[in-house]
Amino acid sequence: MLNRASSKSHAVHTCLGLSLCVLLLLAVLFPHALWAQDIAQVKKGVVKITAQVDGKSRVGTGFVVRVDKDAAYIVTAAHVTEGDPKPTVTFFSLAQQPFAAQVIGIEGGAPHGLAVLRVAGPIPEGVVALALDLTTKVAGGEAVTFIGFPRALPPWTISKGSLSGLKGPTLAFQALVEEGHSGGPLLLNGQVIGVVSETRDRLGYAVPASILAVALMGWHIEPRASESMVPQEMIGADGVPMVLIRSGRIPTKIVGVYGGGTVEEIQSPARFVYLPEDLYIEATLVTNARYRQFVEATGLISPDVLEEPGASLKPEEPVEDVSWHDAVAYCRWARKRLPTEDEWEKAAHDTQGRILNDRVYEWTASTYQESRSSPTEPSDQTQKVVRGNLRALNIQKVIGDVDYQVRMHSRADEGASSRGFRCVHDATKGR
Repeated sequence: MLNRASSKSHAVHTCLGLSLCVLLLLAVLFPHALWAQDIAQVKKGVVKITAQVDGKSRVGTGFVVRVDKDAAYIVTAAHVTEGDPKPTVTFFSLAQQPFAAQVIGIEGGAPHGLAVLRVAGPIPEGVVALALDLTTKVAGGEAVTFIGFPRALPPWTISKGSLSGLKGPTLAFQALVEEGHSGGPLLLNGQVIGVVSETRDRLGYAVPASILAVALMGWHIEPRASESMVPQEMIGADGVPMVLIRSGRIPTKIVGVYGGGTVEEIQSPARFVYLPEDLYIEATLVTNARYRQFVEATGLISPDVLEEPGASLKPEEPVEDVSWHDAVAYCRWARKRLPTEDEWEKAAHDTQGRILNDRVYEWTASTYQESRSSPTEPSDQTQKVVRGNLRALNIQKVIGDVDYQVRMHSRADEGASSRGFRCVHDATKGR
């Protein structure tokens, strides 16, 4: 538990140059400060928690991990609410009005225990759920931020510190921490890496976000960061731009594929594709240049088309003639993976087809079977699903509105012209 110039033009250019230098210097010396403009957005996901225990008020901090239409789910340290099953919660966007909350999960008595609260009813406009960073491995020295309610300071006070590293199961950080910070988010680059839980020996301690995720799973709560709190684009470790695809469901269709390049929408009850987790998908197909880097790094035999004498393939164009197995190997080498068929379709739907290539269709990770809803394993594991828009698949006649809906299959060990691939990265691993 916590213890409480010669011409105007020249002048303008000089000023701009100096400003740019200052910004660059800040980016190098104080990268954490450059997201200050976003801190107000983060505050919208931090709450004040007031509990009544033995006739006395206890104030702590919490943060929102999920916002639904009729409820908000809030995480805090167990000792903030222990003894009061119905504390009150105050949101940043409506700081003068406390809301009744209910403790729906608590690790009572544990020194670094966690608790989760639910606020029911209409949630104030602007409340956001913060993003959890489940994979960052701290080395020590990283600048961190935390927000809370220390005594004698304004509410939602922003404080700074630096990580010391892991101390047993907790994250230790050097900062001035007191009782009112308890239960608040420990932030690295605007995302939650821990829950502040204790101060001791001039150090603050926080329960890592990975442990919090396990606790939430046990309480049957799926954290879901608000759109504004998750980067809509990212650059992968290999320098490739990727776009965010959110979890959720989309409608899909059953399509009949006939000889001569004809497809037809089959009328059937409503069907849906569901994505349980957010992910990032590459905005473009893997290119000849990227694939050649992979071949040179691993010694893998490149497609015949890359080996043809006098071949003059454009480096920026999609690689073709790659087998499914080699596509899987490339994505693994790039520390990514092939998208499943459902992930591919959700990405095509959410981007309205903007990321698709009109000439090249794509491998997916899924093994083909005629019915996507079949509970049995596919009988032929060598047949893999390939997807693309109607132009890439060379569909000549279409009956119905079925772009992005056509499913076809190919042998995993065969490459083909006009067939390429792209990779995906799980969003939680990118945080």
